[in-house]
Amino acid sequence: MNLKNLKKYNFELDDYSKFNNENRKVYLFDNTNCDELLEKFYTKILSSIETKKHLPIIRIADGEYQFLLGKNEFNLRKPIYKLGIHILRQFFEKIFNLQFEAKSRTYTSGVYSKDDMTSVKNKYADCLHHISKNGIIALYTVIKPYFYTEQYLPKLFKFFKFKEIELTSSNYMPFYFIYILLTNKKYADLYKDKNIHLITSFNSVRKEKIEHSLNLLKPKSISWTKISRDKSLFDKVNIDSISDEIDIIFIGAGVGKVNIFNQLKNKKCLIIDAGYIFETWENPQLVNERDYCKITN
Repeated sequence: MNLKNLKKYNFELDDYSKFNNENRKVYLFDNTNCDELLEKFYTKILSSIETKKHLPIIRIADGEYQFLLGKNEFNLRKPIYKLGIHILRQFFEKIFNLQFEAKSRTYTSGVYSKDDMTSVKNKYADCLHHISKNGIIALYTVIKPYFYTEQYLPKLFKFFKFKEIELTSSNYMPFYFIYILLTNKKYADLYKDKNIHLITSFNSVRKEKIEHSLNLLKPKSISWTKISRDKSLFDKVNIDSISDEIDIIFIGAGVGKVNIFNQLKNKKCLIIDAGYIFETWENPQLVNERDYCKITN
């Protein structure tokens, strides 16, 4: 698998005209209408719930790219001053062997030392190989007008090839489709009357706020498994405590999520890496912080 199998096409969606006007591109196998592709994806998800099929869906973007492949700030689409600053910072982090932390202004994906990284590649390869055979890998391949993370893609596909992880038109979807399906009200049937299980870190306040948001979507039930905030790569989940009646498992485990997915290989339900969406359930105002978490029309 390499980038030659994918080509850049327009990334346009009817409900997101603000972003359509930016002439965004996305890597796809075919020149497919993105709304039609999204609808097929949604139909596949609903079908998997009805048939109690094991369908794991994982999102892989900049945090995972850096965690798995090492930080690479060299992107010639960056303004020169930013390119210089970012490369110097990367050099500084490498020299002083600083810990890895993928974070944004409102969200952290885990904190790991260099010693923690030994098992990373094997856990990622195991997880992605399984999901490529049984589920969906939602890769960040959208090219925005400004610089982002496309510099990681060649190295990522070399890793896929080395580990025999095959991407196809059946197991690959654009990263942002997950945000859209979990936030756009036209897809609210994903939640309605479903038994939902959440695997993430939480305290009583966070739990109460998330349950309030989800209850507005009328699920049948909500249950929880608690994991650590910063070390999900090493957490052990009590799988037997998760009911067989669960329809959807939502995972919020940062860059260490592959460890959680690897423990759920025998669960016959939909398993979605919701990530940042947990933050929007806790604080609905955060839909404004990331693209495609809010309709722009």
